[in-house]
Amino acid sequence: MRGVPENIPDVSLVGDISAKVSDDRSDHNRNKILIRGIEFALQGYLYPEMRADAFFAFHRHGDHVEVEICEGYASFLNLLGEFSLIVGKKHVDFGKINKLHQHHVPYADRPIVLPNFFGEHGLVGEGISLDYLLPLPFFLQLAIGAWRVESGINHDEHDDEGEQFALAHEVYTARAWASFALGTNSELEIGGSGVAGQGLHYQEHKDEVRVIGIDATFKAWPSTYQRLLLQGELLQLVRELPSDEISRWGFYTFLGYRFTKYWDAGLRYDWAENALLDQEQSQKFSALVTNHLTETTKVRFQYGYRFDANMHEAVVQLIFGIGPHSHPLE
Repeated sequence: MRGVPENIPDVSLVGDISAKVSDDRSDHNRNKILIRGIEFALQGYLYPEMRADAFFAFHRHGDHVEVEICEGYASFLNLLGEFSLIVGKKHVDFGKINKLHQHHVPYADRPIVLPNFFGEHGLVGEGISLDYLLPLPFFLQLAIGAWRVESGINHDEHDDEGEQFALAHEVYTARAWASFALGTNSELEIGGSGVAGQGLHYQEHKDEVRVIGIDATFKAWPSTYQRLLLQGELLQLVRELPSDEISRWGFYTFLGYRFTKYWDAGLRYDWAENALLDQEQSQKFSALVTNHLTETTKVRFQYGYRFDANMHEAVVQLIFGIGPHSHPLE
């Protein structure tokens, strides 16, 4: 009776519930059914070619749940033609997985190299990013950014090393990625990313960090509901400390295949070194099956084995969503 409301944003809610069985006694979440996170999203256009996105999350960290502003940014989608600008807090555009929210990732956890190099929360910063889409016959986009990163890891200033590592303070990023059609039903994406910044101990002593990465993704669609996905990333971290300069490597590969509209399966292999002075390596194999109940709700079964620790785990994950942010194409 009152007409169509104006200036009301799109509202979304996404939930992530998991049950894990594991023989890792140091894992606080093993042998429990837990809500890993609840995420609210408010999104909408401020004006044609200008939009705002805000994501508020209840995330579980260990034995407690924290409320946080996951992301909040304004996007200017058309500046001087092919330029675009993002200002605010965001999952930094590095590689293929760091920028994705967990419910959009095709497995129940993240590859080991990402938390080893960027911390448990990934690389998230407050700042600005400028993108440029080159006017070429194929897709090629360049992006540079300047961010302030809060690591979220507490450390003792008298302790040179802790059990975790993350970037902190001022961080500068760059990324280039391209996409090519290999045929009517397949495409190849390749990208390169770089980060320069400081580690957790920059206030106590020298702790300069550089991370570079390359990624590749191949997709093929044999039929309407079938899809083959082959994806991988290789990262190198260089950390300059007063006593030494360390270089660490890590990578993952993922093979996924969607059989029907409702079912897909995948295999993933991770290998990564840590970013600490005491060098350690981790290896993990994962196998998973996902049942898509609807476009925004799915149940995933994942098995993982850690070679370095001889540990097994099994996870059942339920992801449910309401609203456009829960859609896989969002």
